Amino acid sequence: MRRTLLLVPVAVLALAAGACTSAEGGSPVPSGDAGRTGVPSTAPTTSKTTTSASPVDSLKPCELLTSSAAAAIGVSGSGKAKGGSTPSCEWRVDKGSVADSYLVGIAVHDDVGLDDAVASGSVERIEVGSRKAARFLGPSKSSCFIALELGAKSRVDVVATGGDGQKLCAPALDAAKLVEPELP
Repeated sequence: MRRTLLLVPVAVLALAAGACTSAEGGSPVPSGDAGRTGVPSTAPTTSKTTTSASPVDSLKPCELLTSSAAAAIGVSGSGKAKGGSTPSCEWRVDKGSVADSYLVGIAVHDDVGLDDAVASGSVERIEVGSRKAARFLGPSKSSCFIALELGAKSRVDVVATGGDGQKLCAPALDAAKLVEPELP
């Protein structure tokens, strides 16, 4: 019995040692956040690498609606940053009643373009300022999106969300016209 117990660890150690043997050079780097210490390594990585800066890298959604622009569309209060994989910010537009009030949001996408819109119905191609854009209702039909093109696979969405998305397209467009000059 004792021999069997000793053989198992020895066999496991032999397998582990064999798995670490490699003809490739470099230093092992732990996966996850521990491997992102800034220490140079020749180990392969699965993180996104870019050769040039994306037009969205410097954009902060809460800064895209200036205080004067926010006042012009009736925003009350400051923007609230939203977590998640897509940087976004939202503001409340209070019109005196819950039925007439809505949210205005801005989201910065570095992985989808105008052609990638997920809409309830058709996507209408428009221009906002000198920029290509798209107008469409969200899947629940309670939001109207104005997507402003930054590149083939990057855009900024300005969205008004409340009751009837169709009625919110005018305020969404008004907000988009104020955000567009802030974009690169």
